Amino acid sequence: KDEPRDVGALMMMKKVHVKFVPLGVIAGIVPWNYPFHNVFNPLVATLMSGNALVLKVSEYASWSIDYYGKIINECLAAAGAPPDLVQFVVGYGPTGNSLVTNPKVGKIIFVGSPGVGVKVMEAAAANLTPVVLELGGKDPFVVCEDTDIDGVVQTACRGVWQNMGQNCAGPERFFVYEGCYQEFTDKVVKIVSQMRQGPPLESACTDAGGICMGSRQMEHYQMLVDDAVSKGAKVLAGGALPVGSD
Repeated sequence: KDEPRDVGALMMMKKVHVKFVPLGVIAGIVPWNYPFHNVFNPLVATLMSGNALVLKVSEYASWSIDYYGKIINECLAAAGAPPDLVQFVVGYGPTGNSLVTNPKVGKIIFVGSPGVGVKVMEAAAANLTPVVLELGGKDPFVVCEDTDIDGVVQTACRGVWQNMGQNCAGPERFFVYEGCYQEFTDKVVKIVSQMRQGPPLESACTDAGGICMGSRQMEHYQMLVDDAVSKGAKVLAGGALPVGSD
């Protein structure tokens, strides 16, 4: 439905309204850390605005399509919508690039790293395709001296290790005032040393599961830790991959 807009006294001879027109086919490229949310977030916005969706999920979460695809198809059928209104594709970078550079795509939704986000925007510029980017950042967590340390320690640990740290909104940098630094770190170390890691579906007592992206990402994390230590950081808990880990 068109919406009228006020033009103001200087343009009183004019009439203005906003006309909403679907873009057609929208392409989504989403990551692996929250397969359900990352699929349904662009899906709902796309369909409710009258568009079709082609969605590329991460190669690390391709398995999720079989499950979520069935749910989506049943919902489309129940609503009387065309069965092919939502399509899934799998693959690596070239697959995503084919979506971004396709002139028939009316808009692109990308969720991922800043580095890849730059490439998506550059490639989309050739066709002047609109792009929505949700990119990772370095979320700061500030601990002031007058805070409730016992409470904030629990919040901090949950933020860091929620979804095993694979969380776009998780705290990644901590700024702790000197007056509470020692108490804060001591209590964090106590919690971390008691955490139990393992397959989350095998025990209700598991505190943290595994890394979704496998050994390559684990080696990258180790490199980051080693680099920080070489520049003066101190490891208070963990800091090394288990011997013989896959």
